[in-house]
Amino acid sequence: MHNLYSCFTALATCALFPVTAYSQQPAAEQPTHRPALLRAGVGQSLNGTGDYKVLKAHLEYAPQLGQHWRLGSRVAYIGGNEPYDFGGGFTIPQSYRAVNLEQEIYWLPFGNNKTVEFSLGAGVTGGYAKLTSFSSAWVHDGEFGYSARYERGFQVGYIVSTGLDVALNPDRTWRLGGRLALQNDTRGNILPGAQLQISRAL
Repeated sequence: MHNLYSCFTALATCALFPVTAYSQQPAAEQPTHRPALLRAGVGQSLNGTGDYKVLKAHLEYAPQLGQHWRLGSRVAYIGGNEPYDFGGGFTIPQSYRAVNLEQEIYWLPFGNNKTVEFSLGAGVTGGYAKLTSFSSAWVHDGEFGYSARYERGFQVGYIVSTGLDVALNPDRTWRLGGRLALQNDTRGNILPGAQLQISRAL
Protein backbone atom coordinates (compact mmCIF):
# COMPACT_ATOMS: atom_id res chain seq x y z
CA MET A 1 0.00 0.00 0.00
CA HIS A 2 2.83 2.36 0.88
CA ASN A 3 4.49 1.67 -2.50
CA LEU A 4 1.18 2.26 -4.34
CA TYR A 5 0.76 5.60 -2.56
CA SER A 6 4.32 6.60 -3.50
CA CYS A 7 3.70 5.77 -7.17
CA PHE A 8 0.46 7.76 -7.20
CA THR A 9 2.22 10.76 -5.68
CA ALA A 10 4.98 10.59 -8.29
CA LEU A 11 2.48 10.41 -11.18
CA ALA A 12 0.50 13.36 -9.83
CA THR A 13 3.67 15.41 -9.53
CA CYS A 14 4.65 14.66 -13.14
CA ALA A 15 1.18 15.54 -14.39
CA LEU A 16 1.10 18.89 -12.59
CA PHE A 17 4.66 19.90 -13.43
CA PRO A 18 3.97 21.10 -17.04
CA VAL A 19 1.07 23.28 -15.83
CA THR A 20 3.23 24.81 -13.10
CA ALA A 21 6.12 25.39 -15.48
CA TYR A 22 3.84 27.06 -18.05
CA SER A 23 2.31 29.38 -15.48
CA GLN A 24 5.76 30.49 -14.37
CA GLN A 25 6.90 31.60 -17.86
CA PRO A 26 8.30 35.12 -17.92
CA ALA A 27 5.76 37.86 -18.50
CA ALA A 28 7.83 39.11 -21.44
CA GLU A 29 6.76 36.08 -23.48
CA GLN A 30 3.08 36.90 -23.12
CA PRO A 31 1.34 38.76 -26.00
CA THR A 32 1.80 42.51 -25.74
CA HIS A 33 -0.97 45.06 -26.12
CA ARG A 34 -1.05 46.63 -29.57
CA PRO A 35 -2.85 49.96 -29.34
CA ALA A 36 -4.95 51.74 -31.91
CA LEU A 37 -4.00 55.25 -32.95
CA LEU A 38 -6.15 58.38 -33.11
CA ARG A 39 -4.64 60.69 -35.73
CA ALA A 40 -5.21 64.30 -36.74
CA GLY A 41 -3.58 65.67 -39.87
CA VAL A 42 -3.47 68.89 -41.89
CA GLY A 43 -1.59 69.94 -45.01
CA GLN A 44 -1.90 70.78 -48.70
CA SER A 45 -2.51 69.01 -51.98
CA LEU A 46 -2.96 70.12 -55.57
CA ASN A 47 -6.31 69.96 -57.30
CA GLY A 48 -5.53 68.28 -60.59
CA THR A 49 -8.75 69.62 -62.14
CA GLY A 50 -7.51 73.21 -61.92
CA ASP A 51 -3.93 72.85 -60.69
CA TYR A 52 -4.28 74.97 -57.58
CA LYS A 53 -3.55 74.31 -53.93
CA VAL A 54 -6.24 73.01 -51.60
CA LEU A 55 -6.28 72.40 -47.86
CA LYS A 56 -6.68 68.84 -46.65
CA ALA A 57 -7.44 67.98 -43.02
CA HIS A 58 -8.43 64.62 -41.55
CA LEU A 59 -9.26 62.77 -38.34
CA GLU A 60 -8.45 59.05 -38.38
CA TYR A 61 -8.92 55.97 -36.21
CA ALA A 62 -6.18 53.42 -36.99
CA PRO A 63 -6.25 50.05 -35.15
CA GLN A 64 -3.53 47.44 -35.60
CA LEU A 65 -4.07 44.12 -37.36
CA GLY A 66 -1.36 41.65 -36.47
CA GLN A 67 2.33 42.45 -36.79
CA HIS A 68 2.43 44.32 -40.10
CA TRP A 69 -1.02 45.73 -40.88
CA ARG A 70 -3.16 48.64 -39.75
CA LEU A 71 -6.59 49.94 -40.77
CA GLY A 72 -7.25 53.63 -41.30
CA SER A 73 -10.85 54.90 -41.05
CA ARG A 74 -11.14 58.68 -41.32
CA VAL A 75 -13.26 61.68 -42.15
CA ALA A 76 -11.50 64.25 -44.33
CA TYR A 77 -12.14 67.78 -45.56
CA ILE A 78 -10.62 69.06 -48.80
CA GLY A 79 -11.16 72.63 -49.94
CA GLY A 80 -9.67 75.61 -51.71
CA ASN A 81 -10.13 78.21 -54.42
CA GLU A 82 -7.91 80.14 -56.80
CA PRO A 83 -8.93 82.17 -59.88
CA TYR A 84 -7.53 80.94 -63.18
CA ASP A 85 -5.41 83.62 -64.86
CA PHE A 86 -6.35 83.57 -68.52
CA GLY A 87 -4.08 86.49 -69.37
CA GLY A 88 -4.82 90.04 -70.42
CA GLY A 89 -6.26 90.77 -67.01
CA PHE A 90 -8.99 88.14 -67.37
CA THR A 91 -9.62 85.57 -64.63
CA ILE A 92 -12.03 82.68 -64.13
CA PRO A 93 -13.27 81.59 -60.67
CA GLN A 94 -12.33 78.09 -59.53
CA SER A 95 -13.09 76.24 -56.30
CA TYR A 96 -13.32 72.73 -54.90
CA ARG A 97 -14.93 71.56 -51.64
CA ALA A 98 -15.40 67.99 -50.43
CA VAL A 99 -16.16 66.06 -47.26
CA ASN A 100 -15.11 62.42 -47.56
CA LEU A 101 -15.20 59.18 -45.65
CA GLU A 102 -11.97 57.33 -46.42
CA GLN A 103 -10.99 53.74 -45.66
CA GLU A 104 -7.42 52.52 -46.12
CA ILE A 105 -5.42 49.48 -45.16
CA TYR A 106 -1.74 50.05 -44.37
CA TRP A 107 1.14 47.64 -44.74
CA LEU A 108 4.04 48.28 -42.35
CA PRO A 109 7.01 46.24 -43.67
CA PHE A 110 9.11 46.85 -40.53
CA GLY A 111 6.30 46.13 -38.07
CA ASN A 112 3.73 47.88 -35.88
CA ASN A 113 4.32 49.82 -32.67
CA LYS A 114 7.94 50.63 -33.48
CA THR A 115 9.86 53.79 -32.63
CA VAL A 116 9.69 54.60 -36.35
CA GLU A 117 6.76 53.32 -38.42
CA PHE A 118 6.80 53.33 -42.22
CA SER A 119 3.62 52.45 -44.09
CA LEU A 120 2.20 51.98 -47.58
CA GLY A 121 -1.56 52.30 -47.92
CA ALA A 122 -4.40 51.85 -50.40
CA GLY A 123 -8.14 52.19 -50.11
CA VAL A 124 -11.40 53.78 -51.19
CA THR A 125 -13.04 57.14 -50.62
CA GLY A 126 -16.57 58.46 -50.91
CA GLY A 127 -18.29 61.69 -50.03
CA TYR A 128 -19.96 64.89 -51.23
CA ALA A 129 -18.21 67.55 -53.32
CA LYS A 130 -18.82 70.91 -55.03
CA LEU A 131 -16.73 71.97 -58.02
CA THR A 132 -16.61 75.33 -59.82
CA SER A 133 -14.47 75.43 -62.94
CA PHE A 134 -14.69 75.96 -66.72
CA SER A 135 -14.52 73.85 -69.85
CA SER A 136 -13.41 76.51 -72.35
CA ALA A 137 -12.59 80.23 -72.57
CA TRP A 138 -12.14 82.78 -75.35
CA VAL A 139 -11.67 86.42 -76.28
CA HIS A 140 -13.76 87.68 -79.23
CA ASP A 141 -13.72 91.28 -80.42
CA GLY A 142 -12.20 92.33 -77.13
CA GLU A 143 -14.88 90.57 -75.12
CA PHE A 144 -13.89 87.77 -72.75
CA GLY A 145 -16.10 84.76 -72.25
CA TYR A 146 -15.95 81.25 -70.89
CA SER A 147 -18.11 78.17 -70.53
CA ALA A 148 -18.65 77.65 -66.81
CA ARG A 149 -18.65 74.23 -65.22
CA TYR A 150 -20.56 73.63 -61.99
CA GLU A 151 -20.84 70.23 -60.37
CA ARG A 152 -22.08 69.00 -57.03
CA GLY A 153 -23.05 65.63 -55.65
CA PHE A 154 -21.75 62.37 -54.30
CA GLN A 155 -18.42 60.97 -55.43
CA VAL A 156 -16.38 57.79 -55.13
CA GLY A 157 -12.75 57.04 -55.86
CA TYR A 158 -9.52 55.47 -54.71
CA ILE A 159 -6.58 56.63 -52.63
CA VAL A 160 -2.98 55.46 -52.21
CA SER A 161 -0.52 56.80 -49.67
CA THR A 162 2.79 56.44 -47.90
CA GLY A 163 3.52 57.60 -44.36
CA LEU A 164 6.23 57.86 -41.72
CA ASP A 165 5.62 58.25 -37.95
CA VAL A 166 8.16 58.73 -35.16
CA ALA A 167 7.45 58.08 -31.46
CA LEU A 168 7.81 61.16 -29.25
CA ASN A 169 8.12 59.38 -25.89
CA PRO A 170 9.48 56.02 -24.61
CA ASP A 171 5.97 54.56 -24.16
CA ARG A 172 5.18 55.36 -27.82
CA THR A 173 1.84 56.88 -26.89
CA TRP A 174 2.48 60.06 -28.90
CA ARG A 175 3.74 60.05 -32.48
CA LEU A 176 4.52 62.75 -35.03
CA GLY A 177 4.84 62.16 -38.74
CA GLY A 178 3.66 62.88 -42.23
CA ARG A 179 1.97 61.30 -45.21
CA LEU A 180 1.83 61.66 -48.99
CA ALA A 181 -1.39 60.71 -50.75
CA LEU A 182 -2.73 60.47 -54.29
CA GLN A 183 -6.51 60.61 -54.53
CA ASN A 184 -8.58 60.23 -57.68
CA ASP A 185 -12.35 60.57 -57.63
CA THR A 186 -15.24 61.47 -59.91
CA ARG A 187 -15.18 65.21 -58.99
CA GLY A 188 -11.49 66.06 -59.02
CA ASN A 189 -8.08 64.49 -59.20
CA ILE A 190 -6.08 65.35 -56.06
CA LEU A 191 -2.41 65.08 -56.95
CA PRO A 192 0.27 64.11 -54.42
CA GLY A 193 0.33 66.41 -51.43
CA ALA A 194 1.78 66.38 -47.93
CA GLN A 195 0.02 66.36 -44.56
CA LEU A 196 1.60 66.65 -41.13
CA GLN A 197 -0.11 64.37 -38.59
CA ILE A 198 0.04 63.77 -34.86
CA SER A 199 -1.09 60.47 -33.32
CA ARG A 200 -2.18 59.35 -29.86
CA ALA A 201 -2.26 55.68 -28.84
CA LEU A 202 -5.57 54.69 -27.23
